[in-house]
Amino acid sequence: MGLAKSRTITLVVALATLTSNILSSLLFSQLPDDPFHLASNFRWYLHFANVLSVFGFVGSLRQHALSIAVFSNYLILDTILCAIPRFLVLGLLQNLSHTLCSSPPSSPFSPPPDTQSHIPSSPTELHAYSPNSPASQWERVTGSWTPDGCYRIVYLTQMALAAGVIAGTLLQFVGALCVREYARALWVRDLRDEALLTRSAERGEAPLSEKQAQIKN
Repeated sequence: MGLAKSRTITLVVALATLTSNILSSLLFSQLPDDPFHLASNFRWYLHFANVLSVFGFVGSLRQHALSIAVFSNYLILDTILCAIPRFLVLGLLQNLSHTLCSSPPSSPFSPPPDTQSHIPSSPTELHAYSPNSPASQWERVTGSWTPDGCYRIVYLTQMALAAGVIAGTLLQFVGALCVREYARALWVRDLRDEALLTRSAERGEAPLSEKQAQIKN
């Protein structure tokens, strides 16, 4: 993989990571504080991650090997650390099927049940009983609600979420390896340029970079 392509991948990964961390920090800032202060602590972690993402973005622009290496190591550690709570959340979601599919969902638009017969008189009540009202539409949707269908929908949703989490984790890990390889390639190029400058200084010639030497040859 060429350095130009690796640089483009590093820029995309750094920009995507920075955007994701900023949006996540804004989300966690809106959450109420819990007894364990998990949201507050994770928000501080996201701020630290933003700094490292800036390191990767600026380092890829300036082609600075050390900054990119720090960013790649952060990505690898973040992939491992965040994979654990992601799969724990997926495990907790499996218990939601029993809660969601225990009984057909009640309409959020329908009024509370009344044991006595009631004839709608006001315009609001007449609208609630009309065929185009939200309550009537909700009843038509849930009229064929069955526990087996609910379990099937929840199972497919869980499979889609699991596939998304696994794909996102693998993509982040592969991106981290590509960024790390780019940092290693820059480091090797800098060492070659330094060795070339040293040889040129010993010979009393004008110092040439590796790229200039290749053009000259």
